[in-house]
Amino acid sequence: YKLSKEQDDALKDLVKKDEKFRTHVLQGTTGSGKTIVYFNAIKKKIEKGFQALILLPEIGLTNEFEKKFIDFFGFRPAVWHSSITKKNKKIIWSGLSTNKIKVVIGARSALFLPFKNLSLITVDEEHDQSYKQDEGVRYNARDMAISRASFENVPVNLITAVPSIETYDNIKKGKYTI
Repeated sequence: YKLSKEQDDALKDLVKKDEKFRTHVLQGTTGSGKTIVYFNAIKKKIEKGFQALILLPEIGLTNEFEKKFIDFFGFRPAVWHSSITKKNKKIIWSGLSTNKIKVVIGARSALFLPFKNLSLITVDEEHDQSYKQDEGVRYNARDMAISRASFENVPVNLITAVPSIETYDNIKKGKYTI
């Protein structure tokens, strides 16, 4: 995959100051190549032996996204959501805690996995309402991803075509870079 000049510039911004906590927004129209840009950022982390988490708003997006991931990286990521079997959940849990699994693509609950060497969290479609958990413990996975990144002192990237109102406000206040 060859990045365009605009994508390469976006990647440089995305990996700038990515050794510690910061929140960066990657905004681009649908089809502009945001996924390839943040895949390259994740690749840099994996090459250094770190782990990464990619949050997707819905389980239904996982299969197509997983194919795109395999095509780019050449390996299968761990996939975490409510339909994963108990056996696979145990395998993923163990693989993460021993640093054998490098990337998880998951729904909201993936935020609570025991990463041994987490180095980057990416929230794709950060504006999507599916990130809001309305039953049981109520939370917004995007906000929890930012909190976890802060606790772990790792960067978090919010990917979107149209930022949520909260994200837009945080950009305007200078809390997030874009």
